[in-house]
Amino acid sequence: MDNTQQPTPSEEVNATANEENGQDMAQALEEFERDMKPIAKDDFLTGKVIRVDNDGIYVDVGYKTDGFVPANQVSNAPDVSPMDLVKVGDEINVVVQRVDESEGNLLLSKRRADNEAAWRRITEAKDKKEIITATCTETVKGGLIVDVGMRGFVPASHADVRPVRNLDVFVGEELNLKVLEVDKNRHKVVLSRKQAEEEIRKQKKDETLKNLAEGSIVTGTVARLTPFGAFVNLGGVDGLVHISELSWSRIKQPSDVVQPGQKVDVLVLKIDPDANRISLSLRQAAPDPWLIACDRYKVGDVVKGRITRLANKYAFIEIMPGVEGLIPVSEMDRSHVNRPSDVLKPDQEVEAEIIDLDRTRRRMTLSIKRLQQPAERSSEKQSGGRIRHNEGGTGNSIADILAAKGSKVISNAKETEED
Repeated sequence: MDNTQQPTPSEEVNATANEENGQDMAQALEEFERDMKPIAKDDFLTGKVIRVDNDGIYVDVGYKTDGFVPANQVSNAPDVSPMDLVKVGDEINVVVQRVDESEGNLLLSKRRADNEAAWRRITEAKDKKEIITATCTETVKGGLIVDVGMRGFVPASHADVRPVRNLDVFVGEELNLKVLEVDKNRHKVVLSRKQAEEEIRKQKKDETLKNLAEGSIVTGTVARLTPFGAFVNLGGVDGLVHISELSWSRIKQPSDVVQPGQKVDVLVLKIDPDANRISLSLRQAAPDPWLIACDRYKVGDVVKGRITRLANKYAFIEIMPGVEGLIPVSEMDRSHVNRPSDVLKPDQEVEAEIIDLDRTRRRMTLSIKRLQQPAERSSEKQSGGRIRHNEGGTGNSIADILAAKGSKVISNAKETEED
């Protein structure tokens, strides 16, 4: 008879369950170890930031423990807190500095990863002759230092298309750059902003010329002024507004109308690609004031204006910006006028009547005389009688003389009777 105690049904179930659980755990551990990334020193990895403090960054790179990036390995920039550069959830590139299997420590460097990525980007940009962007961090003797993931140098002669006296204006600015030289062994990168800007301007110029058409109105920026006009930048290419095309009014110099940096609308008069010349007009981009004046005024209207200049037989009067009329010397006063300067002076405000308006010839003639009352001139004779001058005359008429004599005779007769 076998006295061996047989397991109860419940014990059999528990044993089976324990065995299955053990197998599941072993399988899960095996899968975890199989899926876990094999990591070695100098590996280039991508991970997710799970924690950030002033000491550094903790990153999940798929290893059995989280990796740590010390603060001095976060960036090339000195004295910058990791909390100012990354945040939880960011994906960053890192390079493995050290793996400690026994303690499970994983030391990483974001700075090295950025440098490696920068070398790749810089080398590729040089090979493909591409334009890259970088921020200027400081000035040094002979040029600029820019951050391209590492220190890059821009010689002063390559800082701009024109010589620059003060390089400090570029500090903190994002610059367009072309790669001139790459030497990884010497950690040397030389770049040119000048070449990048020249290329960008050429691209803009070609695009502008392609879309520019004579007779079109475009917006530009006044680039510079000269005694003979203003140059307006249309986007990579400058056009000239001659001084005669700056205003409908007469001006002494371009600065009377525009200033550098001012946005203006201009009419494209002519494009000459062979001569690299574009002629523009500022005044023709605005409504013609002469047409406005012809619609607003008619012969017989009285207008106010300012005397702008005097000629031998005329005075010019501005009645609205861009519209000048002329006053003949014969229409300046009811009395005889030899020279306009005898009765008028520049900048004098006057009223005048429009006596002729020629829309086709863009000519307006005005008269001051027609608004004047007939002049009354008198002189006292010794007899006490008054003599009225003819309008505009210089002597006495026969009627005036006879009337004066008759008045004198009557006066003498009255005096005799009283005596």
